[in-house]
Amino acid sequence: MPVLQIGETSIDYTIRYSKRSKRQRIIVSFKGVEVVAPINTPEELITNFVDSKKCWLFKTVTETIIKYPPKLPQRYINGAEIMYRGSYFILKIEPADVEKVIIKYENCFDIQVPQYLSGNEQEAAIKQALIDWKREQVYFEIQQFAQIYVKKLNIQPKSIKLSQQKRAWGTCSSKGSIRINWRLADASLSVLEYVIAHELTHLLHHNHSKDFWQALGDIMPDYKQRKADLKAWELELPLL
Repeated sequence: MPVLQIGETSIDYTIRYSKRSKRQRIIVSFKGVEVVAPINTPEELITNFVDSKKCWLFKTVTETIIKYPPKLPQRYINGAEIMYRGSYFILKIEPADVEKVIIKYENCFDIQVPQYLSGNEQEAAIKQALIDWKREQVYFEIQQFAQIYVKKLNIQPKSIKLSQQKRAWGTCSSKGSIRINWRLADASLSVLEYVIAHELTHLLHHNHSKDFWQALGDIMPDYKQRKADLKAWELELPLL
């Protein structure tokens, strides 16, 4: 990953080449720094462009860090709270005579964990078990919502699968394959529903044209509010 050095401060950034871009630009967000450049832009030109913006970058990155302080990794210990369906729920963990982690959910997460595991092993096992559990739950919810909007749009996706991309909550390939990020298990059901409807609408309009938004609005009149809710939730989402 390229790095811009400003005094003792190092700013990492990624480069994304775009067919639509006619000039270079820099995007600074809580996710990091991204340079968007036209296809085939020489790396030297990108480096010079970033260097020419170093004063602005230093100021903007500093303000972003203050506004969105780095998130601490999620803990998976007794009494900790984890996000699920847009809310936080307490973990109630009990070592037990079991061979694997057992999860029961009803207003909190009651978890039995093999008593022979050490502290670090126990936390790692609970983390993985919760990830597996959430993936299973959200996959079922995705299929249910998809059935509704497949009928409304009168379309048929080639497949609908889970993904774990860092930069996209959902994708629709040119061949009609839909992928939904499993971390939407932590979003409200209305946000999950929005992402599914959004991606399925791309089977009709594989872009974000006026026709696309009109088609989405026809099946989901409140999509603008749900889109805003997605962005708000994204800021709150903790690290795994």
